[in-house]
Amino acid sequence: MNLMNIQTIFITALAGLSACASPLPEKADILSSNTVVAQYVGTYYHPCRHMTALCPDRCDHATTLAHFRVLRNERYQRNSEYGDDMMKADDTVTVDVLNDTPGQDEAVVQLISQLKPLDTVRMTIHHCYVQQSQNFFPIRPVVQMEKFRE
Repeated sequence: MNLMNIQTIFITALAGLSACASPLPEKADILSSNTVVAQYVGTYYHPCRHMTALCPDRCDHATTLAHFRVLRNERYQRNSEYGDDMMKADDTVTVDVLNDTPGQDEAVVQLISQLKPLDTVRMTIHHCYVQQSQNFFPIRPVVQMEKFRE
């Protein structure tokens, strides 16, 4: 597999199916938005890589990831020069189904739990730049996901 041709995007999702999604902080800029049709590949355990002093028993690095393969891009909007590039066919979208991300739609995790490999979905992913206190960091929440039938 040629990693140069695959854009892997780690997107975190809601921790619990019954929990409420946390809203985006007030200081959040949407740098870009991609609406894609993607095929569900499966859900996999991603172990901790033991890279910090908190690992492995006090970190949250180990998680469960849902993988999607992009079939085509339906809509792309770039609001900043720093926004993600347009996703192309065969790019990979990865959704973390255990950790909460601000702006993530809580229905996303519920839908992922019902998907079977090779199911097709339409999803909208925002690339946001967030400020919380003195910290600045990017997040990529899935703001919309629905089953797709052609």
